[in-house]
Amino acid sequence: MKRCYTIISKLKYSFLVGAICITASLSAQISKKNSENFQFDIPKDNCFNQKKYAKGTGSSYFNFGDILISRAVLPAASFSEGPTSGQYINQGLINQQPVPFFNKQPVQGFSAILNNFDGTFMALSDNGFGSIENSADYNLRMYRIKPEFESIISKGDGSIEILEHIELRDPNHKIPFAITNHFSTSRILTGADFDIESIQRTPNGDFWIGDEFGPFILHFDKNGILLEAPIRLPDFDENGKELRAKQNPFNEEYSALRVMNAMRAHAQKFGGKTPVMSPWFVMLDDGDSTTLVNSRSNPDPSLTSASSEIFNVSSLNNAGHPVVVYTVNDLESMNALLDLGVQGIISDRPDLLLEAIQNFDNDTNGQPDYIDSDGLIDVNLFDAQGHRGARNLRPENTLPAMEAALDYLMPTLETDCGITSDQIPVLDHDPHIESAKTRRVDGTSYTYNDEVLVKDVTLAHIQATYIADKILPGRPAQTNDLSLSPVSIAFANQNNLIDPYIMPSLQQLFDFVDFYVAYYKYGAGVSNSEAEKRWKNASKVRYNIETKINPRTDTDDRGDIFSDRTVDAESFTKAIADLVVKNNLTDRADIQSFDFRTLLIAQEQYPEIRTVCLFGDFPKVGDSGDGTNLQDQNGVNTPWLAGLYWPYRSTILDTPFKVKSSGGFEGMALSTDKKTLFPLLEKPLENSENSNLLVHEFDLESASYTGKKFEYVLNENATAIGDFIMFSRKRGLIIERDGSQGDLNGFKAIYEIKLDPNEAIIEKRHNIDLLDINDIYRISEPGLSGDIGIGQEFAFPFVTIESVVVFNPFLIGVLNDNNYPFSIGRHLGTGLPDDNEFILLWLDEPLGRPWRKTENISKETLEENKNIIVHPNTFTDQVSFSIEAKEQTNISINIYDIFGNSIRKLIANQKHTNNSKYTWNGISDSGSKVKKGTYIAIIDIDGFLTKEKIIKN
Repeated sequence: MKRCYTIISKLKYSFLVGAICITASLSAQISKKNSENFQFDIPKDNCFNQKKYAKGTGSSYFNFGDILISRAVLPAASFSEGPTSGQYINQGLINQQPVPFFNKQPVQGFSAILNNFDGTFMALSDNGFGSIENSADYNLRMYRIKPEFESIISKGDGSIEILEHIELRDPNHKIPFAITNHFSTSRILTGADFDIESIQRTPNGDFWIGDEFGPFILHFDKNGILLEAPIRLPDFDENGKELRAKQNPFNEEYSALRVMNAMRAHAQKFGGKTPVMSPWFVMLDDGDSTTLVNSRSNPDPSLTSASSEIFNVSSLNNAGHPVVVYTVNDLESMNALLDLGVQGIISDRPDLLLEAIQNFDNDTNGQPDYIDSDGLIDVNLFDAQGHRGARNLRPENTLPAMEAALDYLMPTLETDCGITSDQIPVLDHDPHIESAKTRRVDGTSYTYNDEVLVKDVTLAHIQATYIADKILPGRPAQTNDLSLSPVSIAFANQNNLIDPYIMPSLQQLFDFVDFYVAYYKYGAGVSNSEAEKRWKNASKVRYNIETKINPRTDTDDRGDIFSDRTVDAESFTKAIADLVVKNNLTDRADIQSFDFRTLLIAQEQYPEIRTVCLFGDFPKVGDSGDGTNLQDQNGVNTPWLAGLYWPYRSTILDTPFKVKSSGGFEGMALSTDKKTLFPLLEKPLENSENSNLLVHEFDLESASYTGKKFEYVLNENATAIGDFIMFSRKRGLIIERDGSQGDLNGFKAIYEIKLDPNEAIIEKRHNIDLLDINDIYRISEPGLSGDIGIGQEFAFPFVTIESVVVFNPFLIGVLNDNNYPFSIGRHLGTGLPDDNEFILLWLDEPLGRPWRKTENISKETLEENKNIIVHPNTFTDQVSFSIEAKEQTNISINIYDIFGNSIRKLIANQKHTNNSKYTWNGISDSGSKVKKGTYIAIIDIDGFLTKEKIIKN
């Protein structure tokens, strides 16, 4: 039986090779047929020409179906030079692959392909590791690849050689929003900037790339340099609006992630630490409608209403950004935030925050999650910070306030700083020494009109003149009772301070904490029941020091220019950072600010000090407020973010996300006259009434959308498209797929489509089932143990199949996106990640054939309704063809030998009638009687081909 099967296989192979190796005259005949009848006008590829790869009529003579003719594989673990990547996907192993990838970039995720017509191809890398969150260290590239196809014609080794790559970059600052490498010179683009999924090349060598995050169209030159700003997609159903995905940088919702990526990359450029993201907690995307910014939900008429749900903790965390929120002062909110997964909370009520953390047991093991063996909050697990010490318990930014925070075991003291005229950092929130918080030592009147700027007086003058012990209204728990601050009293007495409530310098705060440790470890507080916890916590306490500086150039309610009220950004940063370095506190101190200029300076000049990026919306309305720190100034981007763009109050309320996540320009066809792009959305719009996908027409000469759009009806079994290309003026191919992998019963298909400029709906016909491919010569074997879809019944069972290239009407190439290191569609037995596979297919039905009346009829319907009888199929004198079909149906019958040679054109496009009878008497077109042997009758019924084997005795 095995020997018989081998003989049959060899016979099939011989027949196939015979069909492939047709005569030159037949090739010319096919070419003529293509030009006259086929809709096919892309350039001829001499490396994959019809002489070498032709398939006669394009039909498989023994019902082979679509045939795997060649295959080349790039192993999953293929890398090129570059910076470390994969840092935000995991640490350890993913599908047996060690991550991150140190000092290298995976060559993976091919999402589109271009034919170079020299045996090489340009393969577009995907965004990296699948999401905006985990791909900030993946450089976007185009790789020039050369497949050495293992083929049934010529035996290459089946490898894919990486020849070179082009890095996509924006050195000319065409991108108006924050990108990961924003502050670099080359501004190399990453997978956190764009999700590039489709590519076309125009005759001048420029590349046009479709993105999903916008979705945008991106225009690059041949060297990968961006030539213009990302081109947005208008919403032609709503005048003045755009179609946006939720990752769109012109909405606030994902802007913080982009800004934080840029700040982190800048810090790392100088060897610094990952910055902390610190937002106002009411602006978190927490699903709680009660936590909001009042000025957003009920704004002044001069402001736009906006959503307050803009900072997503999970997204930021997945991108590697720790989130420490401010200012949270009630237990209910604290508990909700702990459940949400923030990395820290800044609070005016350290007593309540300590209680919340001591009771937080998310893993339900009976032990609080963030408390260490000493009963202290482990700052490596959770950062609990006393805001301005303990603002709701004591007057803020004073030694007694810091003492209260230490008493409640806060692992971090948060404080504001100003800089005096003698360049000394002093604890102070406001540019002026505020009369609402301070009084004069001598008892004389000190009012709003008497207030002086901190920058205009010395520290000695401040501490000899002012006492900051005033109780503020609206803070019922706040007290200045000195009996509650014994350490502050003792410290003031030892240092000859006029009062414990002087405005302390930053150095005095550092000294005070050391004094606090000694007080409870050796001194008067040693007998306190909490003494050990207090000195142990204080001995390692951290400092979060804010630079209170405002870069706005308009005026405050006094008429003073904001930026003139303090020292300059560099002097401000240097005064604080130098003091931190002097006290050997670089591992225990952060510099935080709403003004990112100071953070950039700290990152560049003091990389050993961690920075904290504050975010908040406290708008300036008229003369009130300071604009912190997202608000634009007179319609120009906010000056607070050091040039990083912020789309102030552009949120889902103004522009809803109609494009689904991963639903952008997955496919983008180029017209064969090279004048028009047709970007195709991967998925239906949100809340769409049907499964139709939108295709927009884009004019290359004007680099703009024409306003014309088409609809593509997605198969009910598909969840997305994978690619879209045109091979003639009206014909093209679209890949459709479901979300399965490693499932031979899934849905992976290629449709031939007809794009008629006068029709809104794109017509389609099923052409290729990528899970049902014949590998007659078994070039896919041996594979790995347990591989799926290997062997004679070959399949392409990958979750993402995103690239198709057409060589001629009979030959196409298909390439998968392997999603390294995640997807396992082939190697189910070993559990190894997918490789990049490049396959060439000979099609059972050639591309561009006239569809005639069967345009809208499925293959299955045709099979059910036609009835063809060949009698006798073994004949001596003649054979008859009995065909049941409707009258006026076009019938063609052609006879071929087993080598693919045309023997007899029996009838051509004859109108069928009930009286029609078709017979062949065994005479060839040349008039001679054919020899004994096997012949193939190709019967064309209104464009649908059927193959029937007949034997001449």
